[in-house]
Amino acid sequence: MVQQIVKRLNFWYYGIMSVAVLVAALMYFLLQKGLLVPVDQNSACGMAVQYFVILDTLVTIPLGLWLFKRRCRRISKLEDEEQRLSEYGKYAVRRILTVGNSMTFGMAAFYLLGGYQSMLWMAAIAAVGWYFCKPTERKIQLELAPYDDSY
Repeated sequence: MVQQIVKRLNFWYYGIMSVAVLVAALMYFLLQKGLLVPVDQNSACGMAVQYFVILDTLVTIPLGLWLFKRRCRRISKLEDEEQRLSEYGKYAVRRILTVGNSMTFGMAAFYLLGGYQSMLWMAAIAAVGWYFCKPTERKIQLELAPYDDSY
């Protein structure tokens, strides 16, 4: 059962990276063919794109990791092993999508703003957060270990 969950989570884990790479390739292609004109990074539209990507990165990465940790505390208290793993899988997919979405937005913004380096850094920060979502059997065991609330 755990191996099936790891396989399913790996699909989502590598899927979000594939989407980010696909978006980057598509944006690059559109720029090279002249179908997309880069937005000036100092224009109102450029600033709005930057604010969106920065805010998304600052909110979704810590929030996704923190909420999942809180949810794992509740899930670890479930008696039924199958239900516990099912709930874990459901919320782990949400964590991967929440934490990894900033990578896609950062890559798109990088090309949309004409190669603005700061947006690439936002995508890199999201990739670091995304790495913390890597599903393994050992990680599932650790995250579903009983938690002591007596501290």
